[in-house]
Amino acid sequence: MVEKERDILIVEKQQCPMCAKNNAVFSEYEIEDPYAGPIAIFSIKCNSCGYKNSDLEFIEPGEPAEYILDIESKEDLNIRVIKSGQCEIKIPSFRISVDSSMNSEGFISNVEGVLNRFKKQIEFLKTDSDLDKLQRKKLKNILNGLDDVFEGTKKITLKLIDKTGNSAMISDKVKVKKLKI
Repeated sequence: MVEKERDILIVEKQQCPMCAKNNAVFSEYEIEDPYAGPIAIFSIKCNSCGYKNSDLEFIEPGEPAEYILDIESKEDLNIRVIKSGQCEIKIPSFRISVDSSMNSEGFISNVEGVLNRFKKQIEFLKTDSDLDKLQRKKLKNILNGLDDVFEGTKKITLKLIDKTGNSAMISDKVKVKKLKI
């Protein structure tokens, strides 16, 4: 879909789910992803408190599925990831995950972008003054492990679990397990 042809629905002065002020802007539009087809993008931004969130849905939803990717090289970092807000992401070898909570955001990225989101969150957690020495060491080890993955010297598995069928990893390397709901 050409940018100029995109229909964008914008609704202003809506109630913010965080601060309850009527100063939030909702927007909805469609994009044509070259690998996954048409996707609807939804977002909210509050001009009062700064809250923002986004989500996405395939126009033609897929089946509930678990996507499993063995990241074995730097090239695997380029694999396309489409994550809905209802999707859980797991990296079992590091024992870390992002759940599908109400505030989970949907996004389109690649494996490197997903790993960088984990890295930024772990770096933030590491600044918590309440952490003990062992907790800091665990976080540091995860960060070092992520750096090794970025360098192509460590192999890990990345999983997406989406019961709504609105997420995907696009590659022949990805194993897809259908979920029974």
